[in-house]
Amino acid sequence: MVGGLYLLALVLVFATVGRQSVPRRERTDLRSWTLRDVYYNVRRGVSVLGKHGPSYPALDEARRPTAQRTR
Repeated sequence: MVGGLYLLALVLVFATVGRQSVPRRERTDLRSWTLRDVYYNVRRGVSVLGKHGPSYPALDEARRPTAQRTR
């Protein structure tokens, strides 16, 4: 039960962030949302939050060739 509520809250947060990332005049009215709209808003919300998440420079550094790494 608690897991389902957590998942529902997570979907709601991602859908809200995704909806807010679209200009106001292009947003779909909440009353006319379908499962497809929820899916695309959640996907957009995950993308937006992923771009603004923490960066891990040590991981990026490990991908570079040895000769290009900073010391």
